Amino acid sequence: MILGIEIRNFDVFDSDKAGILIEDFIEKKDGGKSYNSLRGLNAFIGRNNTGKTSFMGCMAFLKDCITQGCAVASISYGRPGFANMTPDISSPSTFRVFFKLEDKKNGCPKYIQYELGIVTSRYMSPVIDEEKIILVTEKDGEKTPVTILDMKCGEGFIINLDDSPDKSDIGVEDEHLTALSLYGKLSGYRDFVTLYKEISSWFFCSFSSEEQSSYYYDGGAPGGHKHLNSSGSNVGNVLEYIKMNDEKEYERIVTEIKDKIPAMKHKKNLPQALKESPDKLFLYLLLLRDKSPRSTIFIETPDKDLYHDMVDVLSDEMRDYTMKNHYCQIVFSTHNPYIIETLSPKEIWIFERSFEKDSGDVSIRCAGEDPLVMEMFHQGVGMGAIWYGGHLDTRPDDDNRGL
Repeated sequence: MILGIEIRNFDVFDSDKAGILIEDFIEKKDGGKSYNSLRGLNAFIGRNNTGKTSFMGCMAFLKDCITQGCAVASISYGRPGFANMTPDISSPSTFRVFFKLEDKKNGCPKYIQYELGIVTSRYMSPVIDEEKIILVTEKDGEKTPVTILDMKCGEGFIINLDDSPDKSDIGVEDEHLTALSLYGKLSGYRDFVTLYKEISSWFFCSFSSEEQSSYYYDGGAPGGHKHLNSSGSNVGNVLEYIKMNDEKEYERIVTEIKDKIPAMKHKKNLPQALKESPDKLFLYLLLLRDKSPRSTIFIETPDKDLYHDMVDVLSDEMRDYTMKNHYCQIVFSTHNPYIIETLSPKEIWIFERSFEKDSGDVSIRCAGEDPLVMEMFHQGVGMGAIWYGGHLDTRPDDDNRGL
């Protein structure tokens, strides 16, 4: 689970943060200021072009940098090259992500921060500049950050606390690859494997995208698939896999989902029906029933094209997913007050932008930071109504505010 993200000098962000980082966490535990972290369910709201889509795009880029290398990531999925994605090519683009992970060894939470800096080379290609992994350790009730990976220009040290507290000098020859991508695949490095699995299982959902695969119209390759792809175009393959693996489980899942979608109750040949008329809500509900749940699911406008009562179904299902899978979360953007009606202020993040310059003027704040919003919520007013009333579009320190 991601507790906080900071992005500097990349896309439209100069130095912007959502949630908490390791220094906030330690300060809070020491009795300092209270900060709002990202939670199991998180809604990104704000006017058009305020950075919501860009924020998710930055997270997708970071995942690809770690799993594929920064050079490949910079041109994958239509990206225009790293030099065209960073506002200031003379300065590094940096990402800091703070995680709460499950320690499989003792079942307790583990807190880790991952930091990555990328620079533009003289040939205008991306190069890994810096990389750090910081682990929060506890001794005698005191929490202390310990750097277990520290790399600069391909050289540095690593500490495998399962083996020894001593540092080992390491180097990465390929300037496009992260050390995490290497040590995260070695079974002897438990902390690194846990972190790599967390990031590599991020899922960027585009079921609502207009650019759907031609699968629905031209047919798809036969065979069973374990998991849905980002567009949902392999839904028939996934249903086929579930049915071949456990027919009773298949009937249970399909019946459960169809009972929630009135338009699908009487469709018998489900894979064929989905090819002819793909149902986005069915795709979401199937995704949320995956036996290997994704660590973080990022969704843009999941409520798009859904009738209001179906938005309620989706909202309930997303909440249920995060409650059943305690270390998993969903981050979604929306313009629809209906879908946030049952959320709390601390689960809503407001994106704003002045548009005074091309990039770098985005600000992100949590609705839970606003005393007026918190008071209205505690008085029983839903977040959808609070948003519709315009209270999320004004800052807590704005003048002339009131009920």
